Amino acid sequence: MRRPWAFICAAATTKSETLRRYCRELYELGYVPICPPLQDGQYLVLADPAERADYNEIVREKILRSALLVFCGRRSDATTAAQIGLAQKYGRIVTDLDGLRVAVEQGETLPSCELPAGRFC
Repeated sequence: MRRPWAFICAAATTKSETLRRYCRELYELGYVPICPPLQDGQYLVLADPAERADYNEIVREKILRSALLVFCGRRSDATTAAQIGLAQKYGRIVTDLDGLRVAVEQGETLPSCELPAGRFC
């Protein structure tokens, strides 16, 4: 089964342990969790302005390649607002973890973002 990508959108202050829990839940719901703070923060030095700019571009690319953006947590900040705005601008599904859980439990079809010729967005 080809799993659609789900971008995890969470406040910058969200702890790694919590992000890992969100990733696990999305995986169990049938998605590939995309979580830049956990993945890209391992090799980029975010205190360096050039690498922070690269990180922001990587985040943008991952949002555009994901079938949906899942807001996780209760807190929102400028980063989450910008990520949600970008996803909405490009027609990505935006939901929260509770809404996605209900949709999957009700048997709704998982969204995909497949393009012609095996390319993915």
